[in-house]
Amino acid sequence: MVAGMIEDERFVCVGICTTIEINHKIIDSAKKGQEVCIKIEPLGGDAPKMYGRHFDHTDLLVSKITRESIDTLKKYFRDDVQKTDWQLIIDLKKLFEIL
Repeated sequence: MVAGMIEDERFVCVGICTTIEINHKIIDSAKKGQEVCIKIEPLGGDAPKMYGRHFDHTDLLVSKITRESIDTLKKYFRDDVQKTDWQLIIDLKKLFEIL
C-alpha cells in the first residue's frame, strides 16, 4: 500500500508500507485503534521521508486508494470488509476526490 500524509489538504507520498508489526510479530493488517509499528520504504528514486524530520505522530497518515482498488474491494472482498472500514473508504474517496 502506498502510504502518505495529508499536509495542507494535499497528499504527500511518504512511501510504501512494507511491514506491519505488533510486539515484533509481523501481521497482515491492523484495526482502527491498534498501536502498530509500520515500515515504510521510499518509492523508487525518492529520498526517504523520516519520522521526526518530515512527519510525526500528529500528521494524518493514510493509504492512497484508487477507483480500481475500491472496485476490487467491492468485487472480491465485499463480505470481508466491516461497516466501519467501508466508512473509512468513503472518507478517503472524498479526500482523494474519487467519483
